[in-house]
Amino acid sequence: MLRNRTYLVVNQQGYSTIVMVMLLMLFGTLMLKGQSDQLLVQVRIYADERRYFRAYHQALSSLSWALSLRWAGLSSEWQCRKVENHQLSSCIRQLSDDEILIRGEGYMGNSQPPLVLFQLAGRRDDVSSPGEIRLQPFLHGRIDFCPLKVPAECTP
Repeated sequence: MLRNRTYLVVNQQGYSTIVMVMLLMLFGTLMLKGQSDQLLVQVRIYADERRYFRAYHQALSSLSWALSLRWAGLSSEWQCRKVENHQLSSCIRQLSDDEILIRGEGYMGNSQPPLVLFQLAGRRDDVSSPGEIRLQPFLHGRIDFCPLKVPAECTP
């Protein structure tokens, strides 16, 4: 009886066990590769969203900054001011006697065009400094598209 067992153990090859282990390793590697690809896509999406939100809030800050400034005068041409260290860029343009268009930019980076927001405002003369104009934002006047008919007129 002991002799039969020894004979069976010596003649076993074990190929099926090795093949099963290799198949399990192959499937595991394929699953890890798929998860890695999904993770890379999610990281890229997160980075794009982060750049967008940073540019959006930067454009909002540019609009708010423009509302806090005193402007020298109004014309139908764009007047722009920039603060490089904070990357704020604001421009104003008079649309009519009582309507002023404010343009604020936020930078996305990666050589992409800037994200631009617009705000409609009115004129508020500054009594403390004659000749300078302060802006009063219209209620619900913030928009994310240019209200001018000719798109070329939307850029300074």
